[in-house]
Amino acid sequence: MIPVLTKEQAYKLDKDTIESGYLSQQVLMDNAGKAVAQFFCEKIQNPFSKTVIVVCGKGNNGGDGIVAHSYLKKYNVSSKIVFTEKNHEHSKLIKKYKISTSDYSIYNDKTNFNKYDWIIDGIFGTGLSRKLNNRYRSLITKINCFNIISIDMPSGVSDSLDETVVVNSKYTITFGFSKLSHYMIPVPNIKITDIGFQKLNKSTINKIDKYDVKEILNPISIKKNIHKKKTQCNIISGSIYYPGAAFLCSMAANKTGSGYVALYTDSKNNLIQNLQTLMPEVIVRDLDLFDSNSISFPTLIGPGGQLMPTSENLDKTASYVIDASALSAFDDLESTIENDIAEIPNHSIMTPHEGEFKIFFKLPKNKKINVNDFRKIQKLIGTRIVILKSFNTFIITSDMIYILSNGPSLLATAGTGDVLSGILVSLLSQGYSRLEASILGTYLHAEAANYYMNNISKDGMTASDLIDCIPHAFNQLRKENEL
Repeated sequence: MIPVLTKEQAYKLDKDTIESGYLSQQVLMDNAGKAVAQFFCEKIQNPFSKTVIVVCGKGNNGGDGIVAHSYLKKYNVSSKIVFTEKNHEHSKLIKKYKISTSDYSIYNDKTNFNKYDWIIDGIFGTGLSRKLNNRYRSLITKINCFNIISIDMPSGVSDSLDETVVVNSKYTITFGFSKLSHYMIPVPNIKITDIGFQKLNKSTINKIDKYDVKEILNPISIKKNIHKKKTQCNIISGSIYYPGAAFLCSMAANKTGSGYVALYTDSKNNLIQNLQTLMPEVIVRDLDLFDSNSISFPTLIGPGGQLMPTSENLDKTASYVIDASALSAFDDLESTIENDIAEIPNHSIMTPHEGEFKIFFKLPKNKKINVNDFRKIQKLIGTRIVILKSFNTFIITSDMIYILSNGPSLLATAGTGDVLSGILVSLLSQGYSRLEASILGTYLHAEAANYYMNNISKDGMTASDLIDCIPHAFNQLRKENEL
């Protein structure tokens, strides 16, 4: 796992490093600014023919910008500084790095960015603690028309603020560890650079990488010795209005490796017969047949309609995937969040997209989800796991947050959430724990989409296409495991 820090944790790491005598603040700042300048020279095409302006705020992020400018000049890159405030509080740094008065100016409405090829954003970084005023909103809006490299964090982005105006960076150079804010909105091309922070002992937020997933994957020898009935899963899904959801999650479960998939669905309008014809590999039954003989197997509830088993047929000890419409069935608008969550079986994986997440956890519709929302939810969910499906995927448990960021934009396609829920319940049926299934399932879901994009087409993927790519994602992971 790769540690990810909140703003507070980043501050603490910086403070602890300095107070321990491990490195001084000046050395850290020098390393940070140098790293930005080196990135520019190494990664930007024809860097020495480009012109740069570094926009520096009052805090440490602005200090990093001053140092970056100094090193760019040393590397013979044409660079200037514009301070956001007349009282920029960087006089000592200007003197230390021998920056001439001709190399900097103070921002005003007439400041012209058009003559520069690149802008380096050193306005706020992680230091933003309040909503932006109109002056800064205007500045950020103005520079967003250009090529931007942000230092540590695109200015305006925060893990605790609902700021709507943010720097639209092409690259972000961050230091030591990535930050939660990097994943709360789409921040492309994050480059993590070691500038000498002391070792981090523990993190409560971690980014999942391929090596974590490989460790979870069961050896093929285990799968060979499992009878199909031991890998049974149940799916309660579909309606006359959304029969496709039942098809997608059932076929995804089948393709992921469940030996026996039992779909319980709506009996109206020949739905059962039609689905059985489409999916001969799946056992399709009327929901009324879901009883105490079925409940011991992992069960998916929700895709394609509010079909629900009776409360007596919900085994509180069994594993469930609660998806889509099923969440609203547990959501009483007149009740508290605590009471709503208490209705959901303890051993459940909940898989809301962002809109469903806000509705179920009673968050304002237009509110940006932030770290405070995550912390509140962690205190409420107990043993349940929440998978928030967004441009990045967040796996939330009571004591940890896991981030998966390998999913391509192709996943923003109708039905792909149904595919994920089918993958998850299938993995549960194969003996994976709920956390293992959540990590492995979201990874395979994303990698199946990546396989389609890299080998078939960069456009036009359907949810059915995604299902066909699940075995390829498995294969690739197993091949890498063998190396």
